[in-house]
Amino acid sequence: MKRILTVIALAIVTLSAFAQKNTPAGMRMEIAEIEQDDNEFSIFTYKDDDGTVGYYLSLGHVYRLLEVTRNDESDFTLDHVNETCLFLGADSEEASATIETLMELFDAPLATVKEFPCRLSTGAERLGEPATTSCSVVKRLLQGKRLCFMFQSGGHTVQADLTKPALKSLRMSLNLHKKIRKDK
Repeated sequence: MKRILTVIALAIVTLSAFAQKNTPAGMRMEIAEIEQDDNEFSIFTYKDDDGTVGYYLSLGHVYRLLEVTRNDESDFTLDHVNETCLFLGADSEEASATIETLMELFDAPLATVKEFPCRLSTGAERLGEPATTSCSVVKRLLQGKRLCFMFQSGGHTVQADLTKPALKSLRMSLNLHKKIRKDK
């Protein structure tokens, strides 16, 4: 049984690797995704209309507009996600280097601020014009150090906090993706 599941998993991974080479413009190909508190983070590749491909880290902050619960479980939610996408690099090696830069920020003193290139989300899974987002090292009460990304969404400023364990998980998924794709 294990052997069959392993073969199926490898077939799915192989098919997804081949599918990424023929990705249509304006479409995201997810590599990893993680939820933390009211934030959603994902690493994905995106192909622009001119054919250039980039790796991005989605910084999303979720607002629960409506949630219906029954028996302590959520049956229905209506969410709004404010999102900007941090540019990690043109290939997986550059993306890994940018993630290592983010990991190093956890060792920086509190209130350290660094700006990163990003692209704003247009809301339809497409990316808009290039911009910058600021990342500051903060310590939340009873929660430890975090990277706080601040970006503009609509008419207000949104914050998305990223913890070290969440970033490590995303880094591990990216490294697995690199081994599967043998992308250089």
